[in-house]
Amino acid sequence: MKVNLIAVLSVNGKISRSNNVSIDWNSKEDLEWFKDITKNIGVVILGRRTFETFKSPLKGRLNIVMTRSPLKSWRDDLIFTSSSPGQILEMIGKLGYTQTAVIGGQEIFTLFMREKLVDDLYITYEPILIDGIDLLSQIQTDVKLKLIDMKMLNSQTFMVHYAILY
Repeated sequence: MKVNLIAVLSVNGKISRSNNVSIDWNSKEDLEWFKDITKNIGVVILGRRTFETFKSPLKGRLNIVMTRSPLKSWRDDLIFTSSSPGQILEMIGKLGYTQTAVIGGQEIFTLFMREKLVDDLYITYEPILIDGIDLLSQIQTDVKLKLIDMKMLNSQTFMVHYAILY
């Protein structure tokens, strides 16, 4: 199972403002790129607070919401779970998927990184400085990255793709 961590960051490394989990400062080009890559992957894993910023599950993708209090979903494209990252990846594999996108927030990113489950990191940098929440919280060890690709999404915004070297 290939695990891709996908995030948009302010230039100073913030994934959202402290008082607002929604991202209202990223470009339409980043939104288009995010939609394309996550639809291609087919599965997104996110935390409950990140999920609550959406109007509904992301269309065309299996949405797996990590929460301490899972609810029963009556939709085929939405699963609430309190399972561990490893258990979730096992479940996704049994469903026939070969990769997934971990899309936030900080706690979920950190869980997958601490367990050394992330293979690739896709970071979009937007030209803004904000006070907010860091990408990761106390990962406890250095993680080396190998640059795979860089792509300009517009004249000000770029995406960087790294492989993670544990």
